[in-house]
Amino acid sequence: MSVRVDARRGAGAAGAALALSMALAACGGEPPAKEPEGARMPTPNRAAPPLPQVSQELGQIDPALTDRAFERVKPKLLACQTQGQKRLDYLAGDAKFFARIDATGKVRWIYLEESTLGDRDTERCVLDVLTGAPWPAPVGGEAEVQKGFGFDLHDAREPSAWGPEKAAVGAKALADAVKQCRDGKSGPPFQVTVYVEPDGSHGKVASVGVAGPTKEAAAQIDCVAAAARAMRFPSPGSYAAKVTFSL
Repeated sequence: MSVRVDARRGAGAAGAALALSMALAACGGEPPAKEPEGARMPTPNRAAPPLPQVSQELGQIDPALTDRAFERVKPKLLACQTQGQKRLDYLAGDAKFFARIDATGKVRWIYLEESTLGDRDTERCVLDVLTGAPWPAPVGGEAEVQKGFGFDLHDAREPSAWGPEKAAVGAKALADAVKQCRDGKSGPPFQVTVYVEPDGSHGKVASVGVAGPTKEAAAQIDCVAAAARAMRFPSPGSYAAKVTFSL
């Protein structure tokens, strides 16, 4: 039991209280029990220092400057078509590229995510030109550029336009070969364009072009193109045909 001392009683009251305490001690009274110590709280674990953060945000690139850079390389792109037309005078089509531009304005990686050009040599030429182009430096980190373009037919006769059903049987027969190109993994289909020329009662593959849906798939394009060259087609008649399908 605690004794509250009232300071208003003065020194006399304080002395009386002291005397009472000494008297109790002389009579053998036990000292007052200690108040229970408060429960000790467990020491919290120290938080681990944060791991370094890697920014995934892309920078920005001026679309007007990008268009200007693309215009500067157009003559070289047309030269790719001209070179291809020495083998295929009807070579034409549309394409769309996807590129990552680093902080200095250089291409880090690039691929054709869409293409109906139908010729791998021409597609490689296009990618080489775009890779070597001086692009504007992005602001705030690397940036991505997507742009579509097309090659007109000029004076050549246009190949017969086939629907994808013309390639259905041949594409199904190449399923295992394409799976090997993917290292046994599944993935979105490739866009394949084939020029077919008459060869007796059948058609023969004159040229193949392939577009990959992702950067990873782009590394497998040459393998897919080689598989597509082995496809069998019906005769297109007296002139070439062109067909675009998924594989």
